[in-house]
Amino acid sequence: MALSAQTRIQADPRNLWTRLSAALELVEAGDLHAADRIMQSVRYHADLTPEIRALFETEIARLARDRGGVAPRINTPADYLSRRLPVMHHPFHILYAGSSSPSPYPYGMVMPGFPGLRNDYGFIADAATQLTAPAPGRIHVVWTPLGCRDAGPLLAALGRQEIEGKLALTVLAGEMLPAGLDRAGPHEVLEAGPTDAAVSERLASLADEADLIVFLTGDVRLDDAALRRLCFLGRVSDNLVQPLMEAETGQDMQTPFTLDAMNREFGNRYPFRNARGMNFAISSGLLRRIGGPDTRFVSSMIAAREMLWRAWNLGAYVAPLGVPGLQGFDDGAVENGDADLFAQLCPNHWDRKQDGRFEVPKVSVYIPVYNAGRYIERAVDSVLAQDVKDLELCLHDDGSRDDTLAVLQARYGNEPRVRWQSNANGGIGFASNRAIEMSGAMYIGQLDSDDCLKPGAVRRLMTYMDEHPELACCYASCERVDAEGNYLQDEYSWPVFSREKMMITSIAHHFRMFRRSAWERTSKFREDIVNAVDYDIFLKMSEVGAFHHIDEKFYQRRWHGQNTSNVNEGFQTTNTYRVQREALKRLGLADYWDVHVPNPEQPRKVTYRRRADKRMVIFWPNYRSNPYQRLLYGKAAESTEFRPGKIEAALRLIESGEQPGEMVFHLHWLNFLFEGIEDRVLARTAAEDFLAKLTRFKDLGGRLVWTIHNTVSHDLPFSDLEAELSAHLAQMADVLHFHSEASIEEVETAFAIPRDKVRISPHGAYVGAYPDFVTRAQARAALGIADSDEVILFTGQVRPYKGVETLIGVFRDILRARPNALLLVAGVTTFDLLGGIAPALTPAERARIRLTDRFLEPMEMQLFFRAADLAVYPYQKILTSGSMLLALSFGVPVVIPRVGMTAEVLEGRDAGLLYDGAEGAAALETALRQLLEAGPERLTEMGHNARALAETLEWQDFADVLRENRLDVV
Repeated sequence: MALSAQTRIQADPRNLWTRLSAALELVEAGDLHAADRIMQSVRYHADLTPEIRALFETEIARLARDRGGVAPRINTPADYLSRRLPVMHHPFHILYAGSSSPSPYPYGMVMPGFPGLRNDYGFIADAATQLTAPAPGRIHVVWTPLGCRDAGPLLAALGRQEIEGKLALTVLAGEMLPAGLDRAGPHEVLEAGPTDAAVSERLASLADEADLIVFLTGDVRLDDAALRRLCFLGRVSDNLVQPLMEAETGQDMQTPFTLDAMNREFGNRYPFRNARGMNFAISSGLLRRIGGPDTRFVSSMIAAREMLWRAWNLGAYVAPLGVPGLQGFDDGAVENGDADLFAQLCPNHWDRKQDGRFEVPKVSVYIPVYNAGRYIERAVDSVLAQDVKDLELCLHDDGSRDDTLAVLQARYGNEPRVRWQSNANGGIGFASNRAIEMSGAMYIGQLDSDDCLKPGAVRRLMTYMDEHPELACCYASCERVDAEGNYLQDEYSWPVFSREKMMITSIAHHFRMFRRSAWERTSKFREDIVNAVDYDIFLKMSEVGAFHHIDEKFYQRRWHGQNTSNVNEGFQTTNTYRVQREALKRLGLADYWDVHVPNPEQPRKVTYRRRADKRMVIFWPNYRSNPYQRLLYGKAAESTEFRPGKIEAALRLIESGEQPGEMVFHLHWLNFLFEGIEDRVLARTAAEDFLAKLTRFKDLGGRLVWTIHNTVSHDLPFSDLEAELSAHLAQMADVLHFHSEASIEEVETAFAIPRDKVRISPHGAYVGAYPDFVTRAQARAALGIADSDEVILFTGQVRPYKGVETLIGVFRDILRARPNALLLVAGVTTFDLLGGIAPALTPAERARIRLTDRFLEPMEMQLFFRAADLAVYPYQKILTSGSMLLALSFGVPVVIPRVGMTAEVLEGRDAGLLYDGAEGAAALETALRQLLEAGPERLTEMGHNARALAETLEWQDFADVLRENRLDVV
């Protein structure tokens, strides 16, 4: 159905009704993402009135509801940044005091970094954690045994996968069927290899029958949660390939859920080259886009890498999936024919060492053509004359009414490097999209039909792109010539690329070369505007990767009075504002900022201004390794923009006068102020300087809000200086924010708290903040923990004040009576934890204590909590405990000292035990023994209570805390 819609759009590209009906068809077919793309692409269509748009959006919403809801798709960085996620903010963008921006760009408008840069698929994982989406309903495994003689282990592993939906298996057995399989089983058996033509035909049908296709080759060992991990990302994105690799396990309790090492391996410039044969998962939608293995390959290893290249070049991400074992996936030595064919099809500079003519060129120069008969030869010849053979030209004729097609046929009909197609007139954006889609090249060069390239242009930019894999686009400068090609003047040239300057005006000059993958990670050229089309697409690409300007003139822009930009000058200003506002939406800034024209008589001199009804909060420090601040600020995002930054950044912003609304500095942990300082004099100087800057900030109208997390910071050598500073801050602050009413009296033992400044909003839980899809059995299997083990868990940084040494001492005593007890200490250790234990641990005791001595990654956090029977946090100093709330969120009972906040949460909830921290190890041991002796059924019941409790602990709207009037939030 999608192809039918695309065909009709191609036949009549300017017809609004064709596109709108295509959007409806796509929703009925379940592709809401593609339907939304169509609706976005006609936003500024001349025939689309607000009434018509509302009518179709209502109908699309109805169709989506009738299908039981449609899973959201997060395929590009803009899909992620522009969507308001349900649990928390997107990662914050830091406001640096020393950053510079070209005037008149406002200092306070901080653009995000590059989510999705190169192969960073973290934004997809973040979205998958937060978005409620059904798992793929139909998974089809395609297995090529190669040398594997026994199918039993793989069949058993597939049988243990607990997934939602249907699982099917096709075996590409060739002439030999492994033991444990028979041709009459519930599986399909094809006597063919993965590169056979018959398999390509079968894969085409599988793309319609399944949602996720999993290719396996050789002797593959799958853990019981492997397909769940595949589905975790696959349920929210159609734009990734998940190649399998053997996971490093054992050391520091690493498991297939530990992704850092695998991500580093696939983080190089050409991740497709690391594929371990035909072992990967791919969505049906992406498989339809790229097609199956090339049947000319003999080796399935090389065929797989070439498939992944096609996906990578079309903007897909490569997200590795660890499995316990992967052997026999290699077909043996790669034959020269396969290596040569790979070089023909995959134009990366590691495999294609020499210039020449290849089946898939490295560079494609595209030319959108309309009535260009007079100038087209010079444009084409300027490309063919380049000193690079590894290129082609792709032209799309946009319904020309002159002799353009005749000229092309007569002049280039026998030139294999020049290809063209023709279509009904659809406009410059339509023609550009179709011209680029004609090519499979890695780099795309842009040339207008009445312009030409100067010698050396392609090689200079191509070489720079090869050397700088972080770039999305490289561009040069140009000169203006008259109708006869005579030099007139140099065109405008901004010397160094700046994203901020690009937001004000287009500075990506001709000649431009960009990665096909970067272009694919945008919504491509707009087809509903007649001007600012190039500005729009290069703004989009500047959001997915870095740009670089080579300040050399490699392009001649012909000025003859009929240029599109000249003819449509009346639309230029309107469309410029449109594409700038679209950029704000994609960046997630549109709620807070808008286009601003300071002088109406100079409408093209644009800047941005904060919306008057939006508050600005700069908070410090930024605790990036913990989702606490993202959750804390999540509900307030509609009314307030939050940015991390130091007091120097807040002071610079308020002094600039660019902030029209209320401005707040939100202070969290004070220990960061003294970080790295060992000298007492320097520590006092830092405190005094901080106070002076806060005073200046307040004098200029800023407000100070302080969230008090501790009485004084833990492990600080200058605790008296911090107490002195805290006393000053308590008097200076406009708001003193606590997570617990009971914490106020505890803090007052250290310094006075003006009660009229206090605001209370309880600390919320972490439900939905981390991946959470494994079962207890799967978690224990992954960690090598027996079902009979009684698992006590500690998570977080191991620092002296956290009492882990005491916990180990208590555990030794417990172990004598309960030999199945097992202590997991999951977190990085900041000191020699075990070296200080006296007497030293016996080998038997050490075997029952497992340390990770590293930070847990978000994906593996669930393993440790799901494997645990209880969690313990024997802190010696505590005011508020996020760790306790994290454990409750995973449904794990907690043992923790009784203080005001912990008692408010746990007292009477049957979700753990509180003990008197002043009584030390004896009280801790009593609490732990009491829970362990309660037995598995009782602990399970308490775990259910813990999760139910966590689900009631919602994060409040922090905007209530920020209000001028006193408001206690409960």
